[in-house]
Amino acid sequence: MGGHATARPARRAATPSGLPLLDPPPPQARLETTATPIPPAPRAARWIPRAILIAGLLATGLSTALIWRSAEMRDRLVFLHATEIELRTVEDQFRTYTALLRGAAGLFAANDDAVTLAEFRAYVERIEFQSLYPGFLGIGFTPTMPAAERERFAARAEALGVPGFRVRPATDNPLISPVLFAEPPNPRNQAAIGYDVMSDPVRRDMVERARDTGLPAASARIQLVQEIDANKQAGFLVAMPIYAGGPVPPDLDERRRRFLGFIFGAFRADDLFNSIVAAEAEEDAAFAIYDGLPSEATLLHRSARGSSAAAGRLTRETTLELGGRIWTVRFEQRVSPRRGSALLEVGLVCGGGLLATALLGFAAFRQRRTQDEIRRLNASLEARVEERTRALRDAADRLRQAGEDRARMEEVLRQSQKMEAVGQLTGGLAHDFNNLLAGISGSLELIEARIGQGRSKDVAKYIVAAQGASKRAAALTHRLLAFSRRQTLAPRALDTNRLVEGMLDLIQRTVGPAIDVQHVGADDLWPALVDPSQLENSLLNLCINARDAMPDGGRIVIETGNRWLDRRQAEAQDMPEGQYLSLCVTDTGSGMPPEVVARAFDPFFTTKPMGAGTGLGLSMIYGFAKQSGGQVRITSEVGVGTTVCLYLPRHRGAVDAEVPDPERRPMAHAGAGETVLVVDDEPTVRMLVTDVLSDLGYTAVEAADGAGGLRVLQSDARIDLLVTDVGLPGGMNGRQLADAARVGRPGLKVLFITGYAETALLGNGQLEPGMAVMTKPFAVDALASRIREMIVS
Repeated sequence: MGGHATARPARRAATPSGLPLLDPPPPQARLETTATPIPPAPRAARWIPRAILIAGLLATGLSTALIWRSAEMRDRLVFLHATEIELRTVEDQFRTYTALLRGAAGLFAANDDAVTLAEFRAYVERIEFQSLYPGFLGIGFTPTMPAAERERFAARAEALGVPGFRVRPATDNPLISPVLFAEPPNPRNQAAIGYDVMSDPVRRDMVERARDTGLPAASARIQLVQEIDANKQAGFLVAMPIYAGGPVPPDLDERRRRFLGFIFGAFRADDLFNSIVAAEAEEDAAFAIYDGLPSEATLLHRSARGSSAAAGRLTRETTLELGGRIWTVRFEQRVSPRRGSALLEVGLVCGGGLLATALLGFAAFRQRRTQDEIRRLNASLEARVEERTRALRDAADRLRQAGEDRARMEEVLRQSQKMEAVGQLTGGLAHDFNNLLAGISGSLELIEARIGQGRSKDVAKYIVAAQGASKRAAALTHRLLAFSRRQTLAPRALDTNRLVEGMLDLIQRTVGPAIDVQHVGADDLWPALVDPSQLENSLLNLCINARDAMPDGGRIVIETGNRWLDRRQAEAQDMPEGQYLSLCVTDTGSGMPPEVVARAFDPFFTTKPMGAGTGLGLSMIYGFAKQSGGQVRITSEVGVGTTVCLYLPRHRGAVDAEVPDPERRPMAHAGAGETVLVVDDEPTVRMLVTDVLSDLGYTAVEAADGAGGLRVLQSDARIDLLVTDVGLPGGMNGRQLADAARVGRPGLKVLFITGYAETALLGNGQLEPGMAVMTKPFAVDALASRIREMIVS
């Protein structure tokens, strides 16, 4: 780069942030930097100004060509738009006029061809014919009759209000159609009164087409009878048929037999098209309309050439089908002065482009000199920038390392908290289940010892002890399932006030006489769809907790109410907005501090001494409320008391009838040949169920998995009931087994036995008819009763 001396490395100074800064170079170094020669510019940079000039000229030429092309495209679009406006205007106006003729035809059809001239004239005046329908020369009525009734019809015309009526000209046609009415009553329309439309082949073709099709029919190009002066124009008629009875008959013979005549509209072509086509459209596109192929003989109308518009290069030819006639429309472009010329735009773009090119070229030359200055400055700053970059890179590495260390520490903390929660959960479970298993295993060992000793009279109390411990284990399992929201619920539409009233005596006996229990029930309380037994257990647990918080006595208030939570209230309660039933238990006990309230729903968390509680009560209540679609909330103040509220969604149906408590009955025995298939992967459960079935006289068939059960069901063996676990090995669960079995046995009854409510059981939210579910563990007599009920139902 040059022969200047190398400067000493700059000293680093520490900043408050810990990042090094460079000392300013000494004066000698600055002098040496100033003397640094300018590095040579890249070879390509020398051609940039010339390239800009060439590119600017090319862009100017291209822009000019594009402007010229866009001007041509604009003229084409304007021309096509104008032609479309004219075509749509003609079509829309024809539909409007045919609708007007259809309305007049309805007048005659409704009166069976007995409309007088005064009535018809009043109708024409009501529709404001002359002011609302420009270009319409006249509207009239023409009856059709046999030629033999010519004279008699003249007398009838007198009666209808047309004096001096005479049919003309004389023809040999078997049918005549003389014009009876023609409105408005001006000299042109009066000249058409009595003219026989059937005497002219062109007009007769129009009448016959209208009669046979039931649709409006247009005539070919004609000279109207109304042309009574020297200013004659080409014209045409439109006929709307009238049938006796009103509607168009379905077949051709019936249409000809019931044909009464037609309403006609007479049009002078020049007057019509000059009045309906907008003058602005004709400034851009002149048109000529022909009846059929273009020729002077078929010309209906041609636009008048304006003095200020010049002819263009664009043309268009299309056809219109109106009233059964094919009209040919030719368009020619007109260049209107108001559209302006594209030459001014082309000149502006070309001149502006040349000017911009010159300015850009000058700016490029100036930029090249500026870049030379910048390169000279960059040469002196490269060393300082490189050293600063190294310092910033070192600082970024230190910050990244610190962030990684913090993330690792947070992960270790989360893992330790997770293990602490798992340890607490497993410790509580182990403590409670070890106590229960000790009672069960000890009782069974003593039963075995007493039976071996021949002391069978002592066996009963050990059986009772083992059953009691197993029931408490089942209750603990149900609480765990309630906390995890996997328990099997049997919801019913309940009147919660009635449920609370029925439990008041039990609650009072449970909490003792030192505590006053009150019930405040809301009037017109909404029903709730919940499991009654789970709600009773939850209420009883809350009252027991309240009693424990009031060792010296106090008051418990059980309150129900209707709650409508808006969005703000629902978000505060972590619930969807809507209508809820609330069940609140309030005590006057010692209360809880905020840190205890925050952990109240944690499993196995309790403030009671060891052995006085499991810590699953509130967890079970929380799980039950969430599984029922609701929520639980606690408010408490130390020294004042605690309120626990259950919020349950409102049920829109009626309250279910009360179900009486089932009485213990002897187990019913099986009928002759009744067979039950038992599918369970647990051998002990399978053995117990089959032994119960055998004792009751059923034929029991066993299977250890879904595939084995399905083979039995696909055989010809008699199966009256399928008893299956939901969770089965081998890739097929109990619900899938039942669905597959019902393909070949549509009426098969199925009893599911499950340890908890697997999601596979209730795929669509409910069981199908002929299916039921029981939760393990269950009583033997309950199982026998349910099996008998399902078989005989």
